[in-house]
Amino acid sequence: MRNIRSIIQKSLPKGKLVRNATILSGGTVIGQGLAIIAAPILTRLYSPADYGVFNLFSSISNIIAVVACLRYESAIVLPEKDEDAANVFALCITICLCIAIFMFVIVAFFHKSITVLFNAPKLVFWLWFLPISIIASGLFIAFNYWSTRRKQFKRLAARQVTISTVTTLTQIGAGTTGWHLGPGGLIGGALIGQLAATGRLAWQIFKDEGKQIILAIDKKSMRRMVSRYKKFPLYDSWSALLNTSSNLLPVLLLAYFFNPVIVGLYTLGSRILAVPMGLIGDAVSRVFYPRAVEARRAGDLDYVTLKMFNALLSLGFVPILLIAVVAPDLFKIVFGAEWVIAGEYVRWLSVFMLLIFVSSPISSVYSVMERQREGLIIYIFVFSIRLTVLIIGGMKRDALFTVALFGVTEAVFRLFNCCYILHMAGIRVSKTMSSFIRQFLYAAPYAFIPLLFWQLSHDSSVFVITGIGAGILFLILKAYQIKKTGVFF
Repeated sequence: MRNIRSIIQKSLPKGKLVRNATILSGGTVIGQGLAIIAAPILTRLYSPADYGVFNLFSSISNIIAVVACLRYESAIVLPEKDEDAANVFALCITICLCIAIFMFVIVAFFHKSITVLFNAPKLVFWLWFLPISIIASGLFIAFNYWSTRRKQFKRLAARQVTISTVTTLTQIGAGTTGWHLGPGGLIGGALIGQLAATGRLAWQIFKDEGKQIILAIDKKSMRRMVSRYKKFPLYDSWSALLNTSSNLLPVLLLAYFFNPVIVGLYTLGSRILAVPMGLIGDAVSRVFYPRAVEARRAGDLDYVTLKMFNALLSLGFVPILLIAVVAPDLFKIVFGAEWVIAGEYVRWLSVFMLLIFVSSPISSVYSVMERQREGLIIYIFVFSIRLTVLIIGGMKRDALFTVALFGVTEAVFRLFNCCYILHMAGIRVSKTMSSFIRQFLYAAPYAFIPLLFWQLSHDSSVFVITGIGAGILFLILKAYQIKKTGVFF
């Protein structure tokens, strides 16, 4: 085991930022890799309608979970003293439990009304499990930021492996039984995975630092932290709520205007885009935030932020472009003919998802600069635009038109948001746009490869295989570049 650990350590890229991101990405790659492998099995065990109900449950849970700690979790990283951070940590746990109790009361009174609103009667029983999901998700957020502060990134990597493994195996197991659970198999598997992974992370934290945390906690200090970081619940919580609600608004409004089948098709398509982006984006977000805090103190936030923007753009542009090119044929071959329309949705969402991948990690600049008010204004604007666009599309009763309009509008806004974040960090808009154009020109030849083979053969299998081959070529070249230089670009 010592020899194996030594080999792994030597193979990691140089530099703390890249090294820590690699550790986190490793856990995410293993976990999400299993989910990707299992996806063709799950799409044959569960129908688009089952996926629609499952994603409605997940959307409601995620909207609430993002403010389960009233965003005080973001402040865990900020105090110079560990004692103050421990009190913020304890505050987050307390708030999360209170929010879960409140949601239990809401479900008790309004569970039937919620299912009627979203045309999903099969959801009614599973809403009772919503408070449990909020506790598991909310506590993980607090544990995540504490581990980030302590630079315990291996814990977070292990958590990603645990949740994906337990969730996937449980969902497959439920789907292959004769119990006919429908969406309950997907929802139950996700709940068990959340509880197992969050429980494991909690055990690791309190085993290593539990005594230190408990000794540091006192009511007076907790009240002081409530006041010191009051901008987070006042501004950042609303920003996060609006941002998450905006991200999940398509699921909710597609259910309202159409049905769970359309929701299932949309969510599978968006998930297939989000998974490869999330393999690195989430890990980089956790590593970049404390690094950006240090960079602001040192006076080089502009350099660090632009470097991260270029790195993510260069890493994401080629894969997302290739997925967009071959998506309908890829979905037909991998997931089955009933999922081909999800591939059409992917084409319209591709640029939007690329810019989410790029902007999400660097959006922590709002918190680093303590510019939460500007962040709130941005999120109010994007929520309003999304709501308007989805209502316009929904009223036309054309699901593909709705998704296409949504994807194009979102791409424009996300590009603007990237420019604004970099502007806050001290980077000119012209420099941001030149980076974007340069990466597009670099990515275009890779997309030309499958298009050329399509013109020569008009065979869907050849088209998809050459697209995958172009992606593998890019990843090999990128891996060689990272190993040689220790940087992403």
